[in-house]
Amino acid sequence: MDSPDFDTIIEDFFEAYFDFHPTEAAEAGLHDYDNLTGRRDADAIGAYIGRLRELESRLEAGGEASLTSDAALDRELILRQVRGDLFWLDEVGSWRKDPRFYASQMDLSLLLLSQHAPLEERMNAIVARLEAVPPLLEAAWVNVENPPGPFVETALVNYRGLPAFLRGELSEALASVEDSELQARFAAARNAAATAIQDYASYLADEVLPEAHGQYALGPDLYRRMNALLAGVDIPIDRLEEIGRAEIDRLRALGDSLAEQIVPGEGIEAAFKALGQDSLAADAIVQTAAGDIDGLVSFVDGEGIGTLLPGTVEVKEIPPFRRTNFAYIMIPGPFEPGNTGFYFIHPVDASWPEAAARDFLRRHNRWTILNTSAHETYPGHYHHFTHINRAPTKTQRLLTSYVTTEGWAHYTEEMSWRHGLAGSNPRLGLAVVQDALLRAVRYLSSIGLHTQGMTVEESEQMFRALAYQDSVNARQQALRGTYDPQYLNYTLGKLMVMRLRDDLVEARGPELDLRSFHDEFMADGAPPVPWIARFMLGDPNWQPFQ
Repeated sequence: MDSPDFDTIIEDFFEAYFDFHPTEAAEAGLHDYDNLTGRRDADAIGAYIGRLRELESRLEAGGEASLTSDAALDRELILRQVRGDLFWLDEVGSWRKDPRFYASQMDLSLLLLSQHAPLEERMNAIVARLEAVPPLLEAAWVNVENPPGPFVETALVNYRGLPAFLRGELSEALASVEDSELQARFAAARNAAATAIQDYASYLADEVLPEAHGQYALGPDLYRRMNALLAGVDIPIDRLEEIGRAEIDRLRALGDSLAEQIVPGEGIEAAFKALGQDSLAADAIVQTAAGDIDGLVSFVDGEGIGTLLPGTVEVKEIPPFRRTNFAYIMIPGPFEPGNTGFYFIHPVDASWPEAAARDFLRRHNRWTILNTSAHETYPGHYHHFTHINRAPTKTQRLLTSYVTTEGWAHYTEEMSWRHGLAGSNPRLGLAVVQDALLRAVRYLSSIGLHTQGMTVEESEQMFRALAYQDSVNARQQALRGTYDPQYLNYTLGKLMVMRLRDDLVEARGPELDLRSFHDEFMADGAPPVPWIARFMLGDPNWQPFQ
């Protein structure tokens, strides 16, 4: 396959991919897609599956022998993306059983927050997307049959929160636009979208949820194939579970040693309670997270953790329709003219009982928030993506893997504490352990829910018992495992990065420069960790868990 032919395949792939996922194109900074929402009717999904099959055949026919190293990596990344979309759409059939599949096209946050164009121009795009909401939900009404109960329960968080966002925060943010005709179009589109969402939410709550008994488990065969395809590791499930349980044992031993420093003789549960004494006022969470960022930037630079690239981060409350996890970050794409990331934090919900709010604040205390900020901003996700956005090719900048992006961010937590963040305070170390236990329980929960018949209630209890989670977060985490089996990738990816670092020390010597290792790790985007390791070590047969 010569270079011009491969270049054509790349362009054909991105045309097909962004036609189906236009909101991802817009998030990458390709603002010609701002006005578009991907169709989700059965005909559109079938046509996309057909285009993917055709692209897969062309890529397989060409091979990689004549390609440069960058082009060979691009080919593997595109094949992985094509096969991944086919896995979820054609084999698993997410569009037939997950109401959340349709909500993913409705998030207007980035259009609202980004400064890439004047507000009036972005408002036009918002209106166009709102006008597409009723057809999206018409597709959901037709396509979704017998969904699993946890999928419906989580979808209701999205759909119940969206109308209030549309009528409240979104309308207030656009009120300053003086174009009366545009405001009238907006009002009509907003009201139609909000009504369609409310109607669908009522249908889900009243008619679907009581009878929602669909199967969420992938089963052992699909689960193992998922990991081989998307994480780059083909590991028998019993060995995979063994690795996760060993990590919990390691974390418990570390936690016990830190607890002895914090509350001598009282044990790890007492130490976790001691962290909760450093809880914040309900209205101080966002301000505290914002205050952490300058210190994290200085730490990354001063301790030689990695090379800083230009960028800024703003901290905001998560809007109600996105409150299914404690924190997340929206990062400017590689083609975005600005470089501001938006780091969202879950506030205390006014509807919660006092006891639930108190548990939440104790769990998300001063030390945990610092660790979360490191994960989401520096040296975690935001720092990582400033490097990914400078990768050598368009494909490497756009196609990233869950196991590497989340594995990297999780790896940076313990690494940062061990290299002096907050003076390596044992309280921060214990917060690192607590968050790592959460991710390790996700790992075991994913395996249990999808291959061993674990129930949501059993998963929830495991989060409470092994990761010391409050009732609100334990429920959220258990539900997430049903629709996000890849959330084992936080721990899986972290362990692979740690193994790669150990192997590099053995290969290059004990004085491995941390900044150089991290910069090299981030240089070619975020393909699966084993792909990066094989390149860095010059070993095409490298495996992380021998």
